[in-house]
Amino acid sequence: MPFTLADNNSIANRFIAELRSTAVQNDRMRFRKNIERIGQIFAYEISKTFHYREEDIETPLGIANVPLPNDR
Repeated sequence: MPFTLADNNSIANRFIAELRSTAVQNDRMRFRKNIERIGQIFAYEISKTFHYREEDIETPLGIANVPLPNDR
C-alpha cells in the first residue's frame, strides 16, 4: 500500500509548502535544506517497514533490549 506523506498531518507539509512557494524557491539554501529534511522524514517512514530483531546491548546502567533492523 503506498504511503502519501501529504495525506497525513506532519511537519513535512510545512517543508513541502515551502518547496512549492515561488517566494521560497528563490532561496536556494532553504530549498536544499527542505529537500534534505523531507528525505530524512521519508527515511524515517520507510524504516517503519523494516524487519527488526531484538538484541541485548550493554549500557553503563545495565542491559537494554533494543530492536535493531535486520541486515537484509
